[in-house]
Amino acid sequence: MTLLIASATFAADLRDEKDPARVMRIFPAKAELRLLNVWATWCIPCVEEMPDLKAIDDAFGPEVAVAGVTLDDMLPETKRDTVVAFLDRHRIAFPNVYYTGLPDGLGDVLNFRGEIPVTIVYDSKGKEVWRHQGRIDRQKTIAQLRRLLRRKK
Repeated sequence: MTLLIASATFAADLRDEKDPARVMRIFPAKAELRLLNVWATWCIPCVEEMPDLKAIDDAFGPEVAVAGVTLDDMLPETKRDTVVAFLDRHRIAFPNVYYTGLPDGLGDVLNFRGEIPVTIVYDSKGKEVWRHQGRIDRQKTIAQLRRLLRRKK
């Protein structure tokens, strides 16, 4: 008798995008708040905060959508496969954009000058309602998101 053990395979949701104006299309239309985190695998604070972002994604239902934009393509020695492996290893379920366009273009669209990580929260209409430069604090960010959700009700 042969015993088959099913193992759950995890597949990262990594979408290629070159046009900075299209990055925000990663969010579902029904989300009340949209948390966007700009990061890279070569950025130590970005990697350190990834479990916090995962916990934030897990803490909220569909009312808060979490997504990432990785700038790994900026360094020639970093490959898309590196990002996929990182997301798989950390079991990051929220979608991420593998950004291949010009960094300045993304900076213009998101109103930042390249210092990562940066976390930006938008309302359902796309208006920025909160921003944090640097590594986030999980509990403070969750509290801030709850305040923003209460304000909408």
